[in-house]
Amino acid sequence: MKINAIESSSNSLLKTIRGLQQRHTREKTGLFLIEGRKAVAEARDKRLSIKDIVVSRSYLQAEPDVVAARDIGAVSVVDDKLFKELATTTTPEGILAVAAVPRYQFADLFKGPGNPLIVIAHALQDPGNLGTIIRTSLAASAGGLVLTAGTVDAFNPKVVRSAMGALFSLPIVGDVPYAQAISELKSKGVRIVACDASASRRYFECDLRQPVALVLGNEGQGFTREDLELADELVSIPMNAQSESLNVAVAGAIVLFSAVQQRVT
Repeated sequence: MKINAIESSSNSLLKTIRGLQQRHTREKTGLFLIEGRKAVAEARDKRLSIKDIVVSRSYLQAEPDVVAARDIGAVSVVDDKLFKELATTTTPEGILAVAAVPRYQFADLFKGPGNPLIVIAHALQDPGNLGTIIRTSLAASAGGLVLTAGTVDAFNPKVVRSAMGALFSLPIVGDVPYAQAISELKSKGVRIVACDASASRRYFECDLRQPVALVLGNEGQGFTREDLELADELVSIPMNAQSESLNVAVAGAIVLFSAVQQRVT
């Protein structure tokens, strides 16, 4: 194991790491950041392509075993103050990794057993919501996610943190125009079910045992009329009249686990 001591903030690796906080840099390089001991360990367990690992000096002193890992060729060490400049969290744990973004195709969404259950995140903007949806989709044994053009990047550092490792286990096809995504899935026999608060049909009245793609819309704007016309079915979640709406991640979880219930009974 090689240990590289980095003293200068202008080091090329550190410049890359700072750049990866921006979407255009992630798209240009095909790399993303993983922060924290647990997340880095899960990424290694899932055999993601780890390019670099950087630790603070205090982390190396507290966790000397990090340099004994056989699957890591080198670890770069920086002063704690410099590490804080690299991290996107207020109180960083002292370890981060640079990894290659996993690439998936639509065919990868259909590799699981049984009828496909797919989630389409359409124009979602909040990283926390997307991270929660990724975690919930994995828990519900979904085949994967499709992120339409305009949706927050799945490899945004905030999404990576909120997904808590689920991101490394679930196929995600990103930045696809909505109409193209719908067409691609329909061509494979998948029924498109959109969650829309104005729909008259309740979600538990919908047959979710067949191959289904559940569409979750933008947090504030929901769907356009054209979006809804592309769906095969619209469903809503009945709520107290005094409640304006549900968080999109919560709504997605309710309908996803309705599908799980239908498929096991």
